[in-house]
Amino acid sequence: MKKTLLAIAAAALLSGSIASVATACTTAVYNNEDVSISMRTMDWFGHDDAKVVGDGVGIERAYAKTDNAVKATSKFAAMKVESFLPKITSEAMNEAGLEGHLLYLGTDYTSYPAPVKGKQDVNVLSLLDWAVDNFDNVPELVEAIQDVNIIDTGLCGMPPANDMGHCAEVTPGHFQFADRAGNTAVVEFVDGELKIYTSAGSAFMSNDPEFSYHLTQDKEQVQPDATIRPADRRMRAKVVVEDMYKRDVTDLNAAKNALKAAGATAFAGYDQIDNTVNDVFPTLWTMYTDRQNGEWVLDRYDTWSAEKYDFSMFDTNKAERQELGIHPTPKYQSQ
Repeated sequence: MKKTLLAIAAAALLSGSIASVATACTTAVYNNEDVSISMRTMDWFGHDDAKVVGDGVGIERAYAKTDNAVKATSKFAAMKVESFLPKITSEAMNEAGLEGHLLYLGTDYTSYPAPVKGKQDVNVLSLLDWAVDNFDNVPELVEAIQDVNIIDTGLCGMPPANDMGHCAEVTPGHFQFADRAGNTAVVEFVDGELKIYTSAGSAFMSNDPEFSYHLTQDKEQVQPDATIRPADRRMRAKVVVEDMYKRDVTDLNAAKNALKAAGATAFAGYDQIDNTVNDVFPTLWTMYTDRQNGEWVLDRYDTWSAEKYDFSMFDTNKAERQELGIHPTPKYQSQ
């Protein structure tokens, strides 16, 4: 059964598409007084080196490979996670406490707006870098996103193909951002339009369908089932965080311990089959973020040892990328 399912997934990628049932990443953000924390799972077939890097202040970047690209010198030091063969920035947080997550949203929903003359370009796979390099809060970032063209040039090299010659024409993704003040936003591109959600529900995100569907579930007070479908995993994580608010958890250590429950309820073992879709949603790693103190705790599915990262681990004033950690048996990148 397992080999058959992985073969189906591989066939989907080789044909230039990515099956919508292949992923179910989940996020949950909690903010109460001085406690500003979050959780996200990374769910995908195969393996992720999840290389953690530190970018110092002052790195000059072009955020797209076009003549009209946004170019800037980074204002903030940031920690980032490089994922898979194409080294996608899938997770990022800067020293000011702005964090961003890239999650999967299938191509049944994702399509990007046509570029607007007079606006500069940011490639969708550079959006997290642009955000944490240059902004320190969600409201300013949301305003800035509306003033640029988010362009897409496709996505290559993802598992299980692991070959940069195999590409999806459309990058299937959407984003969540959070800051120390507790502002959150979900950003996605649906039917050729930029969609931005900043209501309370944007503190919780998963995958398909588009985010408006999940907000409708919130409004109708739908209760989660035990499946590992994206909607159920998001709702279960939401239930955990809502309970934290009811109990008014303001002690940092107590809040971190409580948020582990959100990670646990969203976690899917590497071989767990969801009978509703007859497929697997392997969780490759879970990240716990403390935005107030600039700390990450990374829990990989196969190492049985959590890794801690913070801004004291690299020279934040050195204008270069510095490696902080990687999977102990990397597949795509050297240690």
